[in-house]
Amino acid sequence: MKKKVLALLMCSVMAVSALAGCGGSKDANEGNASKTEEQDKGAESGDKKKIKIAIGNGYKPFCYLNEEEKPDGYEYELFTKVAEKMSDKYDVKVVCDSWDNLFGGLETGKYDIVSHHLGYNAERAEKYNVSAESLMYFGEYRLVFKKGRTDISDMESLAGKTLANSGNDNIGKALVAFNEEHPDNPIVLQETMPNDESILSGIENGLYDAYTHTVFDCQTRFFDRYPEAEIEMSTVSLLGDDADCGTYALLKKGNDDLQADFDAAIKELREEGVIKELCMKWFNGDYSVKPE
Repeated sequence: MKKKVLALLMCSVMAVSALAGCGGSKDANEGNASKTEEQDKGAESGDKKKIKIAIGNGYKPFCYLNEEEKPDGYEYELFTKVAEKMSDKYDVKVVCDSWDNLFGGLETGKYDIVSHHLGYNAERAEKYNVSAESLMYFGEYRLVFKKGRTDISDMESLAGKTLANSGNDNIGKALVAFNEEHPDNPIVLQETMPNDESILSGIENGLYDAYTHTVFDCQTRFFDRYPEAEIEMSTVSLLGDDADCGTYALLKKGNDDLQADFDAAIKELREEGVIKELCMKWFNGDYSVKPE
């Protein structure tokens, strides 16, 4: 009898041990599988460098926050396409920030690339890496003036006249330089940012003799929106035919590898016609290639 009881107890212990062993093996396998999955994800993420592209938050239609407080605009859509192109090597995040924070964020390393419909100038090229590929071409700086006037055509014709302008870096410096060279008969500069209706009214009533900006701005802000306005555009570039007329992204000085990959993505998007499509969507015109 004692032998039978002892045999039964030993069988019970062995059964419990077997069950525990099976359970432990399953848990271990699940744990190992989970760890392997996490390691695979980590390795996949670790292979990609995280970068941030920062654009403006209030410069419609280029870069702004829409009614839902979400990033929007031409540059936002372009950079989401760039992010897709670069996704094999980079984990790209596109964010909006104020104009005042963009350059500081680039210099401190908070951002890797910044953009805000930025034109090229020597000071920027000295301080930052400027993308070799243009994001779009805005055209030459021209003059908008009252239709029928024959005394306005180029920079020299503005001497003694009142010119409304936005104080843009490139054209602003050229206008100041002209006045320094012509102190006896300078251009009267009205650096102001009134709304477009006020500019048109000022041209029509003689407050301004002319207004200057890029072909893109003049076309989209005045001639497309106010086709009946009694205005016309000059045909001569104020900065000369060799002046750069593109917009570019900026990177921290020396970040050559990232710039090369960024430029490659932009070039592919231009060749595939994507940049043209975005220009047609946002500007109702093709500004994807440099005008001849």
